[in-house]
Amino acid sequence: MAALPAGAEAAERQVTIVKDADFFGFDLRTETNVSLKDCQSICVNDKACKAFTYNPKVKWCFLKSDFGPMNSFPGAVAGKIVEPDAERDIGPAPAQAFISKDLQQQARDARDAMVVADDQMGQGASSLAAVGMAERSAGNLDRAVTAFKSAIAIDKDNADLWIELTRTGALGASDTDIARQAPIWGAMAYSLSRTTTARAAALTALAQAFAANQTWRSALNAYKASLAVKEDAGVRAAYVDLRARQGFRVVNHTIDTDSATPRACVEFSEPLVKADVDYSSFVTLNGAAPQGLEAKGSQICIEGLAHGERYKIALRPGLPSSVDENLENAVDLDIYVRDRSASVRFTGENFVLPGTARRGIPIVSVNTTGANLKLYRIGDRNIASVLTNSQFLTQMDGYNAQRIEDELGEMVWQGSIDFQTDLNKDVITSFPVDEALPQRKPGVYVLTAAAIGDKSEYWDAKATQWFVVSDIGLTTYAGTDGLNVFARSLDSARPIAGVELQLLAKNNEVL
Repeated sequence: MAALPAGAEAAERQVTIVKDADFFGFDLRTETNVSLKDCQSICVNDKACKAFTYNPKVKWCFLKSDFGPMNSFPGAVAGKIVEPDAERDIGPAPAQAFISKDLQQQARDARDAMVVADDQMGQGASSLAAVGMAERSAGNLDRAVTAFKSAIAIDKDNADLWIELTRTGALGASDTDIARQAPIWGAMAYSLSRTTTARAAALTALAQAFAANQTWRSALNAYKASLAVKEDAGVRAAYVDLRARQGFRVVNHTIDTDSATPRACVEFSEPLVKADVDYSSFVTLNGAAPQGLEAKGSQICIEGLAHGERYKIALRPGLPSSVDENLENAVDLDIYVRDRSASVRFTGENFVLPGTARRGIPIVSVNTTGANLKLYRIGDRNIASVLTNSQFLTQMDGYNAQRIEDELGEMVWQGSIDFQTDLNKDVITSFPVDEALPQRKPGVYVLTAAAIGDKSEYWDAKATQWFVVSDIGLTTYAGTDGLNVFARSLDSARPIAGVELQLLAKNNEVL
């Protein structure tokens, strides 16, 4: 393929020719007994001529008013007019971070898959593009997309056609197929752009396509890239509007009232700068610097709050983000830190109680006068099943507790316990195991607790403490020489003699 000048007018219109090819149909007229150079010159000087086919054997020049797909024709020469373009070629489109490799591949696949629609066969690229424009103006987006696709199937490397296809898809509703495909078409439009005007237009169309799919950050970046290529008042206005609505901004705030030291966290739409930024200069608490502040991920958390107090958090304009955008406007938040919710919990996963001295399980309560307790036992022959099902040391809900009672073990005690209260403070109370269960059997015990008046659902997890009462501490090591087991006294740490051991298989058989 080569672009050949044809006469003085070639500075304005040029011809791209392909050997052994033919443009079928759309005959404008036929010139006979002319050379290839004459054929090119005639087409260039006739504004109605868009393409031609030249037969060198008979020296006939078939002028075309439009063109369709190029067909193979040995010996013939096909030519296509390249319309005047005052802009210089700025080279291939550089890579953009918001156009992923996956999107680029989808764009290439879409280009290869373009075909002329059955009901649009016989029409040329120019007429199909005109149909697409008319259908889009009439609001018939599906028909417009079909027309533009057919035009592209004829002229697959025409960036302007891809731009119009992208603009059309971006007008579709976000849940439609044409809107979902619009970014793919926009990526191809950008990759084919070779002039400043086409590249800026392709990036703007791509931004509109991203916005149609609510991919706001990519849309903003595409708008910025378009403005970097060519400043345009309309594009600038669209970018400013989208940035005000979907740019770096405060999207939510939360108040952690149930911890002993409450704090408020402000969530942003984009990640913050990871290092070398002092965010404390952009945040005030009741008009002063907060006692403590943590900026991490996409949120800023303010420490040093107290329960039952009201605060005013102010964020100053210019607060920076990791996406090269600052907070444009001041943000004021009025918050109230309520008292902690009534709750009970256990102190951790330590589940071995000493076999000597008084045995108690610490329960941590907040703003409640008591708790309802249930104590279950799982026999030693069912422990393997609990381990296999990954239930051991987990927090129990109503269903799991009922399964223990019905299938794996039994409920051996239930009752309540009273607590002292200290508003919003953790209160630790010991549950006396010896009093609730003076006689114990081998196995693992599970204690669940719920605050008086608890409104949680049956399927919600309850505070759970697994425990055994024993003075034997077992340590095992598996190696090439087998399994080594050490038994020591938890009271004295000395080795224990005369301990009877059982090794169980996964199927609960004694090995």
